[in-house]
Amino acid sequence: MAQKILLLLSTCTLGVFLGSQLAEAVLIVPYWKELSSDGFFMFYEAYGTKLYHFYAPLTIASTILPTIIFFFSLLSKSKTDVLMWLMFIFSLLFFSTFFIYFKEANLSFAERSISNEALQNELIKWGNWHWIRVFCEAIAFVCGLILLLKAKFK
Repeated sequence: MAQKILLLLSTCTLGVFLGSQLAEAVLIVPYWKELSSDGFFMFYEAYGTKLYHFYAPLTIASTILPTIIFFFSLLSKSKTDVLMWLMFIFSLLFFSTFFIYFKEANLSFAERSISNEALQNELIKWGNWHWIRVFCEAIAFVCGLILLLKAKFK
């Protein structure tokens, strides 16, 4: 029963995270691209830390819970479903994008170390990386949903 509860919490957290990331992709990123360079840097100075404080706990929870349920399933006597592996792997993939790209890019925005001329190209790159992240989150979430449907809650 504990495994089913962990799976439910994991899937719900992935769903909330995915929804928030989709909102960022279709609302915030296009808005950033419409701003002048000075306007973007003013926005990021005012809201960058707030965005980080909003997304960091969601990102961490959306990685830790699938990891816990994955290792819990490995330790249980039942066979670990391939979907559990996929949920775990894609959770690690979306988490790793922060260290591969977003950490440095966000820092360049916060420190305004990127030139005004290079900003638009960097925002396009940022948006593309974000969609890669959303894709990984969606796969992890769908795997969780399918696993929930396969689980028999009694």
